[in-house]
Amino acid sequence: MNKRCPLSLALLSLVAMLSLPTGIAVAQDKYPSRPLRIIVPLPPGGAIDVFVRALGREFEIRTGASVVVDNRAGANTIIAANTCKSAAPDGYTICLLTRSTVSINPELYKKLSYQPLKDFEPITNAFFGQQIVILNKSVPVNTFAELVEYSKKNPDKLNFASMGLGGDSHLIIEWLKHTSGAKISHIPYKGFPEAMTSFRAGDVQMIALLVGNPDLARQVRDGEVKGLLLPGSTRSSLVPTVPTFAESGLLGDETAFTPWFGLFAPKGTPAMFIETLNTEISAIIAGAEFREKFLTSKGLTPATTKPEAFAKFLVEDRKAAAELVAISGVRLEE
Repeated sequence: MNKRCPLSLALLSLVAMLSLPTGIAVAQDKYPSRPLRIIVPLPPGGAIDVFVRALGREFEIRTGASVVVDNRAGANTIIAANTCKSAAPDGYTICLLTRSTVSINPELYKKLSYQPLKDFEPITNAFFGQQIVILNKSVPVNTFAELVEYSKKNPDKLNFASMGLGGDSHLIIEWLKHTSGAKISHIPYKGFPEAMTSFRAGDVQMIALLVGNPDLARQVRDGEVKGLLLPGSTRSSLVPTVPTFAESGLLGDETAFTPWFGLFAPKGTPAMFIETLNTEISAIIAGAEFREKFLTSKGLTPATTKPEAFAKFLVEDRKAAAELVAISGVRLEE
């Protein structure tokens, strides 16, 4: 009986592997090698959804791996967050999360079913948005100072809409009320379509939106709605006549009112996959044509970072969000 020693068997195995057609032995280690899922906490069709789908197309061109967009809108982005949290940490599910998901919700809810800094691996920030506060044409004022004076004389005439309690569209106007003493009642809606329907009907007279929302900049420029304010100290090229907080004498931390949108993976996703995702996504966003078509032309500012820098940013942003939530006085049950 011919018995082979362990060393001989090992050598034969190695020879057999080397004799395989080129690529088969290493194919199992290639990442990504199958479709990637991106969970999005917003419904299809908006500027953010369009960005994610464009990102997916470019990702497939660069890596060969297709991307499936999974829209999980609702519940102040909590549905999407929990879907992402529960996914396998294998590098094939990632999610676009918002400032509301990561910084605001933990301060807003007494109990929350996820913990952002513990349940997700930061990949990169993708971009910052800029909000604009707009007024219905029926309101007989043109500046924020005039609005404050009018609201104090007519405390029952002004309402503002938000896309839900404690979101960016709510907290920014609560801060304005707190700072100026303006008298404006809050009416929360379940989402953008309902809020805008009430705004157009005149049921609410004021709302804060991303300046890049479809057709909004044109409506402001054409006088169909009144552009009242932009946070920060820099005007937007999309609505250049709208004054900033700073120009209106409102001194606040600009970052506190700046929505951001970042990419994350479930906790435990291997670091080498996180690094690959960071590299590929950052390269796509750095492309001049992509940036112009899907970000800057829509009032969004590209903001890619390395995972470590993004993690540090999240800690500081949580502090700023906590201050806004405290000013609003809102605390919710999930």
